This record gives sequence, structure tokens and C-alpha cells, in this order.
Amino acid sequence: MNSIELTTTEFRQNQKKFLDLAAAGASLLICRGKELFVLNRVSNRHRLDDATLAQIDQARQEINNGDCVRVDNPEQLHQFLNSL
Repeated sequence: MNSIELTTTEFRQNQKKFLDLAAAGASLLICRGKELFVLNRVSNRHRLDDATLAQIDQARQEINNGDCVRVDNPEQLHQFLNSL
């Protein structure tokens, strides 16, 4: 299936139709002014599982708590890597 070009207005007015086309393999090119967006179907394997999302949340919390190493320049990175 090929690409379909449409405006944001057309997409809003016919979302189900266009999402069904994307699900069938079409690539939607949505124009908003001078911007162009691409909408494609993505398989479920691209989604993160609950365990991975929990690890990401934990890492974010550790960063917020300052439980991490901050590297601001190549020299600090080199020192950190040598310390491992």
C-alpha cells in the first residue's frame, strides 16, 4: 500500500477511516501548514512491557534523588570509565 497525503482537518474528520488504512499498511502523510507528519502502524513489539517501564521509573527516581553519577565533559567521562 502506498502513502496517503491529507490535512489535519481531513484526518480529524475521518480518523477511523485513516487509522484503518494505516492498520492495513498505508503510510499517512499529514500536512499542517509547512510541517509534515508521518503516521504508520507500529507492532506491539515496539511497546515497552511493565517490567521495563518499572525500571525506567526507578531510574528516574534515582536521578531525582541524586543517586547517580553526573558527567559534564569528556574528561569526567574518561575518569568515570577508568574507575569502573
